[in-house]
Amino acid sequence: MSDVLPSYRLSKSKITAFEHCAKRLWLQFHRPEVARIDPGTQSLFNFGHAVGARALSSFPAGIMVDTGQDMAAALARTNELMLAKPRRPIFEATFQHEDVLVRVDILVPAGSDEWWAIEVKASTKLKAYQLADLATQMWVMHGCGIKVSRAYLRLIAQPFSWRRPNVARLRFQDADVTRPVKRLASKRDAVIEAARETARGSEVDQEMGAQCERPLTCEFRSYCRDLRDQPLLAKLRN
Repeated sequence: MSDVLPSYRLSKSKITAFEHCAKRLWLQFHRPEVARIDPGTQSLFNFGHAVGARALSSFPAGIMVDTGQDMAAALARTNELMLAKPRRPIFEATFQHEDVLVRVDILVPAGSDEWWAIEVKASTKLKAYQLADLATQMWVMHGCGIKVSRAYLRLIAQPFSWRRPNVARLRFQDADVTRPVKRLASKRDAVIEAARETARGSEVDQEMGAQCERPLTCEFRSYCRDLRDQPLLAKLRN
């Protein structure tokens, strides 16, 4: 695991942002102060955190990498737990390969030296970007020499009501996505290099569109809207 922390260190969420909208990644690095998270999106984030915590209950022997925002400590603690005997499930296992850092929701020991990676999603259906999230994690872990034999998405099982979600009663279903995730991970180098170039470059010129609203409302929507409307407002003033 590398200790080098470059200026534009990437993460799973930042690479997801890049694949969603290159301008969003650039703004996360260079203009974070203009981000505005609307109440609806924040509510979904809070629900996602609650679902993630609930999903850990299936592994009572699991150990949390509880180091807060100290990533150097998280890397060291993860390494310590992976070498410990007997091996136990690890929550928020943290790895860094090159300039990309990821935290794996659930890492389960398998066999004598392999692991299963489980990504928890507050969703009832599998979505393409979720596979990409796991592919980034797989790419990093492979670069760190970790043997990951299986990759799963842990989704909310039906029946489930979005109108009255009861986290305490949630049940989960695990989707084995090993094959598509490994296929995506094998092509991750190009995606990550493109994200690096975006972070190092100048502000991306990107028109507003569906990506501003889906799958979640972008935190930079107001900034981009104001930028788009400036010429019209200037014309009206004149």
